[in-house]
Amino acid sequence: MDKIVTSKKEKFNYSLGIMGGYVLWTFVATYVTIYATDCFNMQPTSLATLGTVILICRFFDGISDIGVGIGIEKTHSKYGKARPWFGASILPLCVVFVLLFVAKGMSDTGALIYISIMYFLFSVVLYTMNNLGYSAMLPRISNDIYDQTKISTLNSVFTFVGGLVTAIAIPVLNLFGGVGQQKSWTIFVIILAVFALITEALCFFNVKEKEAIAPIVQKREKGEVKRGLKALLKTKYFYIAATMFFINYYLSLSVTASGKYYAEYVLGNVNIFSLFGAVPGITMGIGLLLTPFLVKKLGKRKAMMLAVGSVVLGNVIGSVYPYSFGVAFAGVMVKGFGSASVMCQLFTLQSDIVELVEKKNNIRIEGLAASANSFGCKIGSGLGSAVVLWVLASCGYVAGQTVQPSAANNAFIALYWWVPAALSIVLLILAACWNLGKTDTPQQTTTGITEEEKTTDELSAVSGGNNNDD
Repeated sequence: MDKIVTSKKEKFNYSLGIMGGYVLWTFVATYVTIYATDCFNMQPTSLATLGTVILICRFFDGISDIGVGIGIEKTHSKYGKARPWFGASILPLCVVFVLLFVAKGMSDTGALIYISIMYFLFSVVLYTMNNLGYSAMLPRISNDIYDQTKISTLNSVFTFVGGLVTAIAIPVLNLFGGVGQQKSWTIFVIILAVFALITEALCFFNVKEKEAIAPIVQKREKGEVKRGLKALLKTKYFYIAATMFFINYYLSLSVTASGKYYAEYVLGNVNIFSLFGAVPGITMGIGLLLTPFLVKKLGKRKAMMLAVGSVVLGNVIGSVYPYSFGVAFAGVMVKGFGSASVMCQLFTLQSDIVELVEKKNNIRIEGLAASANSFGCKIGSGLGSAVVLWVLASCGYVAGQTVQPSAANNAFIALYWWVPAALSIVLLILAACWNLGKTDTPQQTTTGITEEEKTTDELSAVSGGNNNDD
C-alpha cells in the first residue's frame, strides 16, 4: 500500500481532540480526590470507599473497552468506523463532567452514591467511547510510521497544554473563591467543559477517515470480529502495550493526585504543586522536539528506551532527598524530558499492532487495538486516584491541618517519588521488549539508496513487521 500521510491542518485538528478529552480526564483523575477532601470534607471511611468505587469502575472499564472496541469493528457508515463513536460521545461527556463536581450539600452517603454514578457514566461509558473512537482514528488517517510519530508528537504538545489545567487549577479555584467553595468548582468545571466541547468538535468535523487506507463503508464478514479479537489476544504486544499504558498513566495520575499534598506538607508550600506542573514543560518541549528525530535515527524501541530512561533517572534523583526543593526540582525537570516523549511514542504502539495483525491475519482491528491504549490508560489512572484516596484515609491525614503526622508525610513521598522510581524501571524493561520488526527489517542493498530511505523503510517495518515470537 502507498504511504498516506496527513496534512498540517489534519494534524492540528486531530491533536485538538486529545487536548479536550485529556483536560477532562486528568481533571477528574486528579481533582476528584481534592474535591472530596477540601471542598466536600468527606470522612476517612467515605474516602476509602470512594477509592474502592473508583477502582471497581476501572475494572468495568476493561469490559467496556472490549465492548466498544467490538462495536467500532462492527460499525460501517459513511462517517467511517471510529469517528461516529468519538462524535457521539462529545456532548454527553462534557455534561456528565460538570455534574460530577456538584455534590456539596449532600450527606456523605448521598454524595458517595451520586459521585459513584457520575464517575461510572463519565469513565466507563462516555470516556471509553470518546477515547477509543479517537485513538482508533489514527491508523485510519495515516499509515506512515514517521507521519504517525509527528502526529503523536503534536498530540503530546497539546496533551501537555491540556495537562497544565492540573497545574493551574488550585490558583484558579482560589481566584474564584477557594477550593472549599462549591461555586469555585462549578465555574471552573463549566469553563473546562466548554473548552473540551469546542476542541473535540473541531477535531470531529475537520478530521475524516481515509478510504484509501481501509474502505470506510464495509460490512464485516460473519465471524471476522471474533477472528480479529482472537488474533489480538494471541499477540504479546497487545499485553505489553496495555501494561505500558497502565504504568505510564498510574505514574502520571498518582504523582499528580498526590502532588498537592507533597508540596504543601513535605516541601512546605502548596504553590510548588503548580510550579512542578508547569516549569518541566521546558524540558518536556525539548524532549518532544527531539522525538521524531530520535525515532528516525534510532528506531522506535531505542528511542522509547532513551525516553523512559530519563523518567527513571528523574525519579531516582527525587528519591535521594525528597525533602529538598532543589533536589525535587532537578528530579521533575529531568523526568519531564522523557515523560512527554514516552507519552508521544506510546500512542503509536496501537498502529504497530494494527499493522502486525493485518500482516499476519489479513484483518484490520483498529477498534480492538485501541482498547489496549484505553484499558491501560483508565486502569492505571483509576488505580492512581484510588491509591491516593486509600492512603489519605489510612495514614492519619486531616484536611485543613497545617502539620500532618510523619506517617502521612512519608506516604506522600512514597506516592510522589519512591513508587514511581520502581515502576519506571519496569516500564523501561517493557520498552526494551518492543522489538517489532527486529527479525524482519528489510535488507536494502540496491545501489544508490540513501541512508534516510533505509531508515524510513526500517521504521515502516517496525510498524508492520512480523515477529515469529508472537
